[in-house]
Amino acid sequence: MAVQSTVALGFILFSASLAAFMIRRRFLGRWSWIIANASVVLGGIAALWLAQDWAGWLTAALFIFLVLVPAGLLGRARVAAQREQWGKAARLHCWALVLHPSPWTRFGLTLRRALSKDATHGYVAALTRIEASGSQKQRALARLMLAHEQRNWERLLTLARAGNVELSEAKPREMRALGELGRTDEMVRAYQGAEKWLLLQNRQECMLFVLAFTGRLEGVRNLLDGPLSATDDESKAYWLAVARLGADRGDEAARSALRRLSETALDRVRRSARWQLQQACQAGNAGLPLAEETERIVNALNQGSLQRLRGRQDPTQSLRWNTKAHLRGFILLMLIFIVAVVVRYCRQ
Repeated sequence: MAVQSTVALGFILFSASLAAFMIRRRFLGRWSWIIANASVVLGGIAALWLAQDWAGWLTAALFIFLVLVPAGLLGRARVAAQREQWGKAARLHCWALVLHPSPWTRFGLTLRRALSKDATHGYVAALTRIEASGSQKQRALARLMLAHEQRNWERLLTLARAGNVELSEAKPREMRALGELGRTDEMVRAYQGAEKWLLLQNRQECMLFVLAFTGRLEGVRNLLDGPLSATDDESKAYWLAVARLGADRGDEAARSALRRLSETALDRVRRSARWQLQQACQAGNAGLPLAEETERIVNALNQGSLQRLRGRQDPTQSLRWNTKAHLRGFILLMLIFIVAVVVRYCRQ
């Protein structure tokens, strides 16, 4: 009975912590995930009250089916989409919808299915339908995504700053638009102001934009070989070429790579490569220098990225991080055990 209560309390505290974390992060569909975690908390409390002998198993089952499995399926669908495995991404998203039937999960499934049926035109057609018939927030997001797909950077920047789309969707696109338009100082300031509010995946994406458009080639390579390794090969080639151009506007290897992508890549990469070539031709071989403060921020960001990579490669540093993680986990388990003992004592 004590073990069951301890396990149930552990999942209750963990779900409550996740819900509290999500309240502070503006990402798409966050309220449905807050409700899912709140359901685990309420279900766990009810199990402790009504079925203490099974409370641990019941609370764990709630967490697995309401939070862990749908989140895992959506994560795998996202990775499959990055690798352009559209059919697999649609299937995984469909299974996630069964356990997490929110409007935004349906929104994502509509786009995945459209891409699996027609990777060239289906995505734009699906967004156009949503823009015409979706809810107000869905229409706003569809307009933003259409501008991004069409590589209309001025319109994308305007829509991203309109304030009617969640931060996790708007901020990366705002930074991409600023970088593509050559407004790198604004881009870096935008990242600095939003960094602490971004989820890890969005933060890594924004870091890629900052490092690429400011010419930090090594930092871009580290991201594409590490946390963003699921990015498709054409996009990787594009970002490496952009980073080369950011470091040296006269880099012929970068221009040659962009010319090749502008002729042979998929539509979205092809349009981006053509835009970059056009911008490079207009700017000539001399790029605009960064402001001193911007240079300092970018150098610190790039240095931090390199240090994290070295830390992953250094077994001593990894052991130190693992020791800290295990210590925190042990402290959390002790707190859960103490709470369980107190609850049991109060019941007697």
